[in-house]
This record gives sequence, C-alpha cells and structure tokens, in this order.
Amino acid sequence: MADWKDLADLMFPDVDQTIADLEKKYPPRTNATCSRFAPSPTGFMHIWNFYSAFVAQRYAKQQWWTFILRIEDTDQKREVDWAVDLIINYLQKFNVEIDEWPIGANSQDVWNYGPYTQSQRKEIYQIFAKTLIEKWLAYPCWMTESQLEEIRKQQTALKVTPWIYGNYSLWRNKSPEEIMQKLESDSNFVLRFRSHGDFSQRCEFDDLIKGKINMIDNYNDIVLIKSEDGLPTYHLAHIADDYLMRTSHVIRGEEWLTSVPLHIQLFKAFDLPYPQYCHVAPLLKLDEEGNKRKLSKRKDPEADIAYFFQNWYAPEGIIDYLLTIVDSSYEDWQKANPDKNYLDFQIKIENMNTSGALFDFVKLQSMNNAYLSRISTEELYNQSLVWAKKYRPYLADLMQENPDYSKSALDIERHTPKDPKRFTTFKDVDTQLRFFFDSEYEKLIESVKLKIKSWDEEFQKFTEFDMWIVSSFLDEYLWVLDLDLMVEEWFSQLKEIWKKHWFAWNNAEFKEWGYIWKVWDLAMIIRVWLCASTKTPDLFSVMKVMGKSRIEKRLKNFFHL
Repeated sequence: MADWKDLADLMFPDVDQTIADLEKKYPPRTNATCSRFAPSPTGFMHIWNFYSAFVAQRYAKQQWWTFILRIEDTDQKREVDWAVDLIINYLQKFNVEIDEWPIGANSQDVWNYGPYTQSQRKEIYQIFAKTLIEKWLAYPCWMTESQLEEIRKQQTALKVTPWIYGNYSLWRNKSPEEIMQKLESDSNFVLRFRSHGDFSQRCEFDDLIKGKINMIDNYNDIVLIKSEDGLPTYHLAHIADDYLMRTSHVIRGEEWLTSVPLHIQLFKAFDLPYPQYCHVAPLLKLDEEGNKRKLSKRKDPEADIAYFFQNWYAPEGIIDYLLTIVDSSYEDWQKANPDKNYLDFQIKIENMNTSGALFDFVKLQSMNNAYLSRISTEELYNQSLVWAKKYRPYLADLMQENPDYSKSALDIERHTPKDPKRFTTFKDVDTQLRFFFDSEYEKLIESVKLKIKSWDEEFQKFTEFDMWIVSSFLDEYLWVLDLDLMVEEWFSQLKEIWKKHWFAWNNAEFKEWGYIWKVWDLAMIIRVWLCASTKTPDLFSVMKVMGKSRIEKRLKNFFHL
C-alpha cells in the first residue's frame, strides 16, 4: 500500500535533498538579526512600499543588522522586464544601503544567501513542498474553476464560512493511491496546504508595531504551488526564503496582517521558528467625502514614487517627511540638531502610528523647503543641476556655462537672518534663476509687455505711471548707481533721488505732502524690468549679482513697451 512518502517521491522524483541539507548551505548568520525588502517587479513603486522598505532598512542599520533586497517574482504574469532595475535605481537615489541583493557586478548575486530572486529558487521550494507532502500536510488538487464556483454558491446559500477546507475540498481526503492514479493521466494540479480546518482555534502573536494580536487561526487549504508554472505562491515562498536567509524581522505592509496565522501555521508545519512580524500602517488620503482611504496607484499620482522626482522634490526632503510619520519626535530632533544627518536619528519602530497617517503635502513641502534651505549653496547648485539636466535642459546649459554667476544668484540672503527660504522644490530654482540669464530674460519680458498692454491685473499699475517722470528718474539713478555701497547707503541715496521725482518714501509722506506715487511703486517698476517678475529675492542683492552693465541695458529698454 502506497503512503505519502511514495506520493512525494512520485511528484518530485528529482528532489533528493531535505531542509536539513539546505540549513547546512545557509547556516545561521554571525549577526543573527536581519530584515528585508521584498518587492514584486510590476513596473510601479508605490510610495508606501518605499516607506516600508525605508523603515526596514533604517531599523536594521541602526541595530547593525543585515538588510536584504529580495525580488518576489513568482507571479510571472505581472512581471515587467525593467522593473527590477527601477526598484534598485530608486533605492540608490534615496541612498538606501543594501547588504545583499540580486543584481551586483555582471548581474551576479551579492553575498551567499541567494539566489535573491524567487523565480531562481524553484528547486528550494520543491524541497519544502515535498516535505509537507511526506508529512501529509499538503496535497495535489484538481478542482476546476466551475467546481470552485459551485462550492462558493453552496457556501453562500448555506451561510457558512467560505473558502476551501474540510469536505469542501474534493481532493483533501483522497488516499495516496487515488492521487497517484490521477497523476498518471493529469499533472496539471495545484498543491494545497492541509489546514486543521477548525474555526474555533485562535492564533496569538506579538507584532512589534501593533502589539499583542489575537485572531482566528487559518482554516483554509490555501494554494502553495500554482499549476501553470510550478512556482509557489507568496505564502510558501516567503516561508522558505525568510527561514533560509535567516530573516529575523519581517517588516511589511499591513495588508499582510491577516495572513500571519497562516504563515505561523506553515512555519510550525515545517518545525521551524517564525520571525518577528512588524506590520506598517498604510499612508492615507481624504476622499471627496472627507473619508480616509489608502493612497491608490489607480487614483492618486502621488502613489507612484516617480511623481515626487517629476515634481522636483529632493530625496532627502522626502525622507525627512517620511521620518516625521515614522516617529513624531523627528522634526523637533532635526531642529535641535541642524548640523546632523537623518541617519543619526534613532527611530523607535514600536512608536509608529498603528492606524495609518494622512499624506500631507503641506508638511512635505515644508520639510523639503527646510532641507533645501539648510544645505550649502554649492550643494544646492549641484543637486539643482542634476534635476535641470533631466527636466530643464536649457537651464542646465546656462548653469554650466555660468557656474559662479548661478551660485551667486542662488546664494542671495541664504543662511542669513533675512533668509527668505525661497526654494521649496528644485522647480523653484528654475523660476528664481531663469531671469538672471539674458536669453531667458528676453523671453520673459516679452510676456510681461503683453500683460501690461492687456491690463493684466498684476501689472495694471504700470499703465498709470507718467513715463516721462520714470524716465527722468532712471537717467539720474543710473548715473549715480554704485553697487559697491552698503545696502543702507544705497537706500539713502535712492531716497533722495526718489523724493526729487515725487515718489513718497512712506505712506505718511504720501498722504501729507501730496506726492504722486509711493517709492514702492517705483521699486516694483525696477524689479519687474530687471527680473520680468513681481516676485523676486531682495532687489539690491539681485542688482549686485547682475552687475551695472546688465542693469543699464535692461532698464534703458524700459520704454520699448
């Protein structure tokens, strides 16, 4: 009479190793603690996936642990060819250090616990599958889609717990002989786990983030190996991988929390210890009705990590923001330690939000602004240039042709008591730097002329000025203009010239002495005609960077409206 070992040998005749043999090949690590990031290469990296990966990596590194990148590509139908490169590229952009990963030099695995790509580990999964069959804890199943649908209808009509378990599984109670006979004519089966099928059993475990959890134990005869390619589902694959790679902490998304009882059950089926589970709450968004929901890759462009690069956020600014979600004390720590790197901050994963956090663009922009305001002008120039090369090639060319001029323009009032912190994203570098270059200024000023002629609301004031008075002022002003003066001296000189041409210095003078216009009106003319914008950094600082010849050229063209 055949037994389950005979069936296992028939199903996997080439598998002659055991889990004990694999344990010799993948021994316990010298450093016993290890976490991993295990994405699927589907061509899209969700900001939340990166968030989870970042938490796992930071938690590992501050404990001097090992951090692994493992590619979970057993769902071959959804795999995108270039997706692995995309994942690695994003991790590198964020400077997320990986100790072990699947694509090193010459596409070789880095370190000795690989392969780190699941589709290359099929033989390992077969060893685990054969072990379960020998123990009568897994069985092949030939149930068709129509049979599964009929069972679902029965369960719905009877109002019983759904899924495949007990007598609802048509192959669960077949003898080894019956299954072996079926195998002779049909090898297209799935392999199912033989659960206890007992709804009364509970599973209790500790989650490092959510604390002690007690939930119904798994009762479902879940599919472990698929029929179409013989590759495992996530449930079997991650059991084998996390054990053999000696993963001590599985830090992953909250959507896997309900699967923990099954995963613990599988570890116990193999007589193996299971890791410490840590389930990260999702990033949320308010819908049109004001209700919270998860960021959706279908609905929300910001769900894609690419969105933040396309909108010119700095990787460090994004990380600073994410750290405020990981640990609410981070922002205060950063303000108290402005010269320290975020890597110096020790996160406490057990203090993480357990219910999810709203993704706050205002806070993100604030953190990104703080980062760009904090770094040196040299760093700002170098990082801006990288973005400009990709998204504003014309600006990149100008910056590279005029590096000192560009840095002087970027440096206006930075790191001073009057620092306007005018760079929220690298996109602001474009608007704040572009008008300094003559070729771009000519394009911008033509647009301003059209707006003045069309009585654009922002420029209506220009149509009220007596151009003869402005011209008279400019003749005298350009004659005495001295950019070597201190700003206070420059203002005093301007004050006297302004008054001679009937521009009031302040509101009191304007009301009392009958001046025609206020000095700020004239200052706006100078600002607009020098910069083609009503919003610029400190005017005198801008003029010092531009130099007298450029100022004269631009202001003398003032009357060509």
